[in-house]
Amino acid sequence: MPSRTERQTVNGLGDGTRKRQRQRADDAQDKPDEVIDVHHASSSLRHESRKRVRVSDIVDEQVPKAHGTPRLGRSPSFADSDGEEDPSAREDDDGDLDMPPATQYEHLRDRDFSHLQHEKEDDQRATQRLRSKNRNVVGENRIADNGILENITCINFMCHERLSVDLGPLLNFVVGENGSGKSAILTAITLCLGGKASSTNRGGSLKSFVKEGQDHAVLIVKIKNQGVDAYKHIDYGDSIIVERHFSRQGSSGFKVRAATGRVVSTKRSEVSEIVEYYCLQVDNPLNVLSQDNARQFLNASSASMKYKFFLQGVQLEQLDKDYALMKEFLDASEDKLPEQQERLAIAQRSFEAADKLRRTIQDNQELRRRQRLYMNQLAWSQVEEQEKILADRENAILEADANIARAEQTKTETTQALEQAEESLRRAQDAFASVQEEGVDYKTRVDEAADKFASARRDLEQLHNDERDVFGRLRNASEQVKDLEAKVRQEEKRIEDKNGDAHALKREELQAARDREAEIGDEIDAANNALPELQRREEAARKRVSEAAASVELKRREIQTTEGKIRDLQQSHGSKYDAYEQQMPDLLRAIEHDAGFKEKPVGPIGSHIQVLQPIWSPILEATLGNILNGFIVTSKQDQERLRGLMERFRVQKSPIVIANRRLLDTSGKEPDERFDTILRVLRFDNELIKKELIINNRIEQVILIQERKNAEDVMFNGPVPQNVVACLALHDGKRGQGLRLTARAQGISTSPVIGGNQRPRMKSDSDSQIAIHKDYLESYRTELRQLETDRRQLQQTAHRCQEEIKQQTKKLQALQTSLRHAQLHTEKVQEDLDQFDGVDVRLQALQEQLLQVMEEKDSYGNEYGEMNVRKKEQNKLMETLKKKLTEEKLAFRDYEAMLNKAQDKVTQRQDVRKIALVAKNEAFEEADKCRDDKRVAEARRDRQRAQVEEFTVQASAVAPERVYIPQDETVNSIQKKYEGVRKQLDLRQKKIGLTDEEVNNRFITAKETFDQAQEVLDGSREQIQALKQTFATRLDKWRIFQRYISANSRTNFIYLLSEREFRGKLLLDHARKRLEIQVEPDATRKTASGRDTKTLSGGEKSFSSICLLLAIWEAMGSPLRCLDEFDVFMDNVNRAISTQMLVDAARRSVSRQYILITPNAITGSVATDKDVKIHRLTDPRQRILTGGR
Repeated sequence: MPSRTERQTVNGLGDGTRKRQRQRADDAQDKPDEVIDVHHASSSLRHESRKRVRVSDIVDEQVPKAHGTPRLGRSPSFADSDGEEDPSAREDDDGDLDMPPATQYEHLRDRDFSHLQHEKEDDQRATQRLRSKNRNVVGENRIADNGILENITCINFMCHERLSVDLGPLLNFVVGENGSGKSAILTAITLCLGGKASSTNRGGSLKSFVKEGQDHAVLIVKIKNQGVDAYKHIDYGDSIIVERHFSRQGSSGFKVRAATGRVVSTKRSEVSEIVEYYCLQVDNPLNVLSQDNARQFLNASSASMKYKFFLQGVQLEQLDKDYALMKEFLDASEDKLPEQQERLAIAQRSFEAADKLRRTIQDNQELRRRQRLYMNQLAWSQVEEQEKILADRENAILEADANIARAEQTKTETTQALEQAEESLRRAQDAFASVQEEGVDYKTRVDEAADKFASARRDLEQLHNDERDVFGRLRNASEQVKDLEAKVRQEEKRIEDKNGDAHALKREELQAARDREAEIGDEIDAANNALPELQRREEAARKRVSEAAASVELKRREIQTTEGKIRDLQQSHGSKYDAYEQQMPDLLRAIEHDAGFKEKPVGPIGSHIQVLQPIWSPILEATLGNILNGFIVTSKQDQERLRGLMERFRVQKSPIVIANRRLLDTSGKEPDERFDTILRVLRFDNELIKKELIINNRIEQVILIQERKNAEDVMFNGPVPQNVVACLALHDGKRGQGLRLTARAQGISTSPVIGGNQRPRMKSDSDSQIAIHKDYLESYRTELRQLETDRRQLQQTAHRCQEEIKQQTKKLQALQTSLRHAQLHTEKVQEDLDQFDGVDVRLQALQEQLLQVMEEKDSYGNEYGEMNVRKKEQNKLMETLKKKLTEEKLAFRDYEAMLNKAQDKVTQRQDVRKIALVAKNEAFEEADKCRDDKRVAEARRDRQRAQVEEFTVQASAVAPERVYIPQDETVNSIQKKYEGVRKQLDLRQKKIGLTDEEVNNRFITAKETFDQAQEVLDGSREQIQALKQTFATRLDKWRIFQRYISANSRTNFIYLLSEREFRGKLLLDHARKRLEIQVEPDATRKTASGRDTKTLSGGEKSFSSICLLLAIWEAMGSPLRCLDEFDVFMDNVNRAISTQMLVDAARRSVSRQYILITPNAITGSVATDKDVKIHRLTDPRQRILTGGR
């Protein structure tokens, strides 16, 4: 099906609703043509039993003709099994079978109703579609996403002061007694959605619907607007609220609101768009079936009236009217063709006469053309003479320009040579000064290396002397030990021989006591030796604690400094020169007011540069260094003048650079675009600054990479990228600092770039600077927390060292106590030994002397070993210092050679500059002379040019475009030719009587009239032909739709009758414009004849009419179906059955909303079903009496 967004109809005569009916007719044409014999259709809703549709019981019969036109579309009548007819013969409800003669349009439309001669096959297809549709209905009905009504509100409308009804999405029963205002709901729907007051059968105008005693009324309808095909969902949201206001004075207006209550439109056309979009068809008498129409259709309508209702309900009547109007327009267009052909003939005769007159004057065109040519040549020949003189003047200027160009070239070359010489001199002087500054460092390093070497040599000599002295004492002590040991052994042997074993045992005990004493002494020595190490560790720990405390304090100062920077940036409203010397603003004002400069100096350089990526600002400040404080001038004179001002204002840190304004092309010399460079992250407001930084700092070839690892991969892993001399990277852990990576033939290097704490000299975005410094601040705080943690850990380590020292001290004290006890024990054993008879005091003296000498020997041995180690270390130190001294001397000699070379280069550059300066002065003098010559030539040229322009203006007035002057022609010769031609034309003009312009105008007018008449006639014929094709196509689709909708209605009617075990037929006679129904309510009756509705009871007749209405509803495409007082003439049984059948039919109609009005209560299971909503209304007068409830 076409989408709902399509609006325009093919012939422009019908609205979108009628177009949808034609589209359904097109869909019917697209259905497959195969014929399927279907013998039953069924209802599959819920768990009801399947019921047969008695299609196979129908027998085709030939229907008699009326007035020569076959009654097509009539179903065969029911016949008894024995061939007898029903005694109640059908009579025409209208009482008149005569039909008016068919018009030409009706003949074209109906074509003898040949398309309706296949009723049986059409019904079989429709039955199959019905069965397929019902088979696909599973479970409960689906709620529509849009196009259904959610609420209806009436204010001061008919009998209601205020009525609001919230409608369910599927089935709605409005129940109330007579006079309760039920029908006002359907009337409100029709009027609020743009329907006519007359279509409601309740009043002739809107003001008649205003409640008695009130001045105005308001109707509000809320339409659901959800799903993928919602109407302008962005504007309206999930609901569209349509309001219609009208008064007794006859005023009326609309407001279309969104779901939020916002007014989107106040135009009636917007309401019509919405109604057409959702195909609501509020003016369709069968779509919103009012109380009067419902009674007439269900109970009192004749066959002709039912047929009219059928045509209106399925929109066949409206389509028919559209096509009839289209046919009238087509006939009127064809009637205009003879008149258009006559106008064309008249225009053609007028055109031919004008063309003949035009040809008679064409013979004069050649003479006129020659006259115009001679006149143009005469005017421009004078211009040509003056232009020749001007050309000579121009050639003189060109020659002067050539001389000036040569002089300027010489000037440029000499200026460039001087600038290059000055630049070379400046660089040589800078290099010489730099070398001189380095000389002090070289001399200092040589002196320091010599002093260290001499001191080390003196220390080594002293070690040699001390070593010889200690060695002599060690040798003497060793000899004494040997001598005393021999004497002790002799004395012990003598005493042992004298006293026996007891003395030996006591001596062994004495030796054991002495060994214990020595062991304790060793432990004391070990403890004493360990104590200095512990003290050293404790001292080192305290030192690290102090260093950590200093680091913490330093980091706190960094945090305070960063916080101060952030505050300065947030509150700063100062000068952009605050980062420079204090006298800088005064210097700049003096420069501004000094008129002696050839060209104003540019500076300070940093104030003319903006950093586009502030994260690089500290590193670039450090990289570019002092040059950011400097100024740029373009001449030596300006340099000297600026230096004088700087000395006057005591500005000492701003270098002066001399630059030239030659263009500098860096294309092809920059790295790949994927790299940022210093040049690419800076913005310059002066090209001189940019050029000087490129020349001096090579900023176009220094790339920037934030991650150190990525920078090392680019610079060190593989070849260095083309046109890259260095790379700057951010430091891994130190904010505001960076690294400079280079890779040359000599090797790779990484050097730190330390950013200062001074204020930035280059401009950058203040917010970005604040964000970066806040990032730094957060990093510093994190580092502070880590430093404080490290300091606490170091304090704990120092505390542990102090505890170990205390423990070692306690242990030493305990050992000393043990030593005293051991010494006491030794003395006691010695006393016992002394009590033996014959104790030799001489042995004891020998032993004591031996111990003393052995101690001296051990002391001398240790001292000698230590001296030997110290001597080796001192020898190594001597070798290192000697090598260092040699290197420093060589470096100093290299420095002296480099200094002499730099001095020679400065001298050479000064000589070259003097030569270049003389050449430049001569070139400037020659250029001034050539410019004076050119000024004289230009003055002469300008005077001649003014004369040429004056002649050209006069010639252009005669001939706007320049003409060619034949060779050897002069002004006089052209003047003679022009006069001769003019005389011949004057003679011919007198003979014709009309000017050439008048004749041409007459011809042009006649031709335009003829062409326009021909175009109108051709357009009319093409339009008529297109309309005929469209009209024929529309009629074909109309017939297909008529056939499709008729079959669907007949089959649905039979199916609905089968819901109550009824049999019957829907007799559609399109030729006679009649719709009749035949119903057999008795399921036990074996005959096949049906009965006319006149023979049915009131309930059976109402039930049959309900079936007919539902069958037509199924053929309609509107999502809204309304019926008023459908059961007013039914008994309780038929009412219950009809109600259940309406509910079942509604459930079969997927995404359709039903509003059914009845004065009777809804009972049974229907009243409790969740898809049924019942609205009970009371008499408005009762609501007033009860307080508005």
